[in-house]
Amino acid sequence: MKRTTRMFSTVRLALAFGLALTAAGCETLDKLNPFDQPKKPLAGNRQPVFPTGVPGVDYSTPLSQPSNANAPVDQLPPPPQSGQQR
Repeated sequence: MKRTTRMFSTVRLALAFGLALTAAGCETLDKLNPFDQPKKPLAGNRQPVFPTGVPGVDYSTPLSQPSNANAPVDQLPPPPQSGQQR
């Protein structure tokens, strides 16, 4: 009987720990903090950093492939054979 009681208490503890971790990652709990002070936005004008787009980035071309993307398959080393030792 003592073994089942210990097992149930372990399961309850694991469940409580899992629920605590889940609640800690939840964004909605941020609003429940009674000590949280509302943050005021900084004064001043808001201006875009790059109004005409990021310099040096051409959005009309597709993304470039990595340098090893066009490696010929016949030049790859053979896979290791199972059962062989090095």
